[in-house]
Amino acid sequence: MTQSDRVARDLRERVESGEWPTGRRLPGEHQLATQYGVSRSTVRTALQDLESRGLTVTRHGSGTVVVATGHDHQADIRRLESMTETIRRRGLEPGMRYRSISIRDISKEEAEELQLSPSAEVVEIERALTADAEVVAFSYDVIPVDHLGGAPDPSEITGSVFALLGRHGHHVAVATTELHAAHGDDIGWGEKPEDSSYLVLAQNHLDGEGRPVFLSSTYFIEGRFPFGLVRHR
Repeated sequence: MTQSDRVARDLRERVESGEWPTGRRLPGEHQLATQYGVSRSTVRTALQDLESRGLTVTRHGSGTVVVATGHDHQADIRRLESMTETIRRRGLEPGMRYRSISIRDISKEEAEELQLSPSAEVVEIERALTADAEVVAFSYDVIPVDHLGGAPDPSEITGSVFALLGRHGHHVAVATTELHAAHGDDIGWGEKPEDSSYLVLAQNHLDGEGRPVFLSSTYFIEGRFPFGLVRHR
């Protein structure tokens, strides 16, 4: 855990304990840096973590203000990270249950989105994501075979897709995301509630140069893993 992670965790605990209620301004960067014995840049990174979680808002000239106490706060949908990290940040134990891992020809639509040849091959991964052993989402990922150095051994595909691609030199920096609701018996498998609705995140993940890395469609089961979004004027 880095210094900024430790500072961010402590600040979150202080916000959630009510030390700084909603509407209260946090101490300035200099004061916090002195309190924690770290640099102002470390404090700044920690404060960005709080803002990304929807707990605070930072504005130039007016400091950092608490906008939510954090009790039962939801995952911030603006934050781009692997679902493993998102689940763990909420204090839950992440897990995955793979349904299938297969190699197939790319579809016309996928080739356009990934900017690949129509003759390219992709790895398709279907898995259920769990939080404390409860299924919270179903994920469908499409990864170019070339991004994994050739056709992979399915046993090598475990854990975070971000981490998997990172090991092959492909690092996700941003994602274009479409959000919509979905409903249907053909979504998911196994342990899922009857007649459930889903929040769908359909994403094209890009690297720092804007090049497509992989596609994903994640179907979050209604009520099992809520997301939040702080809006301000």
